[in-house]
Amino acid sequence: MEPLSKYRTIIGVSVAIILIVVAIGVIFWARGFKPNFQTVGIDRTGQIVANSTPQGASVFLNDRLMSATNTTIGFLDPGIYKVKIQKEGYFPWEKEVFVRADLVTEINALLFPQAPEIKPLTSIGAFNPTLSPDNSKIVFGVPAETGGVFMLPLVDSPFAFRQNPRSLANNTQNLDFSKANFIWNPNSDEFVARFENEDGTSSANIILNSRDTNQQPRDITASLNATLASWQRQLEELSQNLGILAPEEVKAATAEAALIQNISQFSSTGLVNYFPDGLIFSPDEKKILYLHQDDTWNVYDLNQRIDFNLPDFTNLESISWYPDSNHLVVAEAGQISIIETDGKNKTTIFSGNYENGFIFAHPAGSRIILLTTLTQQTGTPANLYSINLK
Repeated sequence: MEPLSKYRTIIGVSVAIILIVVAIGVIFWARGFKPNFQTVGIDRTGQIVANSTPQGASVFLNDRLMSATNTTIGFLDPGIYKVKIQKEGYFPWEKEVFVRADLVTEINALLFPQAPEIKPLTSIGAFNPTLSPDNSKIVFGVPAETGGVFMLPLVDSPFAFRQNPRSLANNTQNLDFSKANFIWNPNSDEFVARFENEDGTSSANIILNSRDTNQQPRDITASLNATLASWQRQLEELSQNLGILAPEEVKAATAEAALIQNISQFSSTGLVNYFPDGLIFSPDEKKILYLHQDDTWNVYDLNQRIDFNLPDFTNLESISWYPDSNHLVVAEAGQISIIETDGKNKTTIFSGNYENGFIFAHPAGSRIILLTTLTQQTGTPANLYSINLK
């Protein structure tokens, strides 16, 4: 019995050693280690995880077709790789990425259609459309006796009636809301319709809420300064709270906050500064868009602690965040583009005329909304249109 017991011990130890070696090998293999038979050693490698929206796009690595998204490409030697992701009917995505040993490099490519569908959101004209600070609604004026001030909710709903413009107040003999400018409060539940004389002086300031229909105009000209001052204090308090996250070098490099008013879509009057410290935080509050003191636009990534310098834009009219916090919507003369926050992959999604630089992304990220006449006859009022990106 003694020899048999000895053999059992040897077999048990051997099996345990084999299992340990296999387990170690699996762990090293999963971490990207691969044997190098030329040097008789082990090489450390990295991985690329390539995702795209929509999925099913071809992935090229250094011009070589590797797979289709979503996919993982492993056992890559450390270094710089040229990655291209493309799908029929969409603009390609390209970037040089650095693969590090033992690490996973994740790519999330957002592909935009080459021939997007354009649909009208209004048909009766939209004058001075103004986006609410929470990006959930637009107010605009409509002329004539049947016109007034309308609110367009920005919701993705299967019920069409929830997406139609809703009348908040009608025009009167003395008030034509198509001639008003609109100023939102910080909470996006009230706004002022400001009417001006030809010399720029105020003739009326009507306060309305964004919920009720058939509202009776209430002029708050006597208390306008106090109302706007209260709104400004709220904005400054919010700005100070968010500003704690910004590093001092970004605050120091930011141009005068007054310049930021030029790109605000929450008011067309300049009476309220929605970005008092000049810092425009992304929707997830992890990145900061700001105008550098050298007149260039930058994006500071709070997680990576990297300051990205955006390319020069031609006749910039507006710049705003895309809802995913990884892209920006850029409106230049005659074209609308979407660009990544590191300044790469600038994609033109619309070329043509549009009005007043009124361009922004739908909060669901499914559409870009703009004010234009498209190809209608001269004199036809501009309407709101959506460019479908899905």
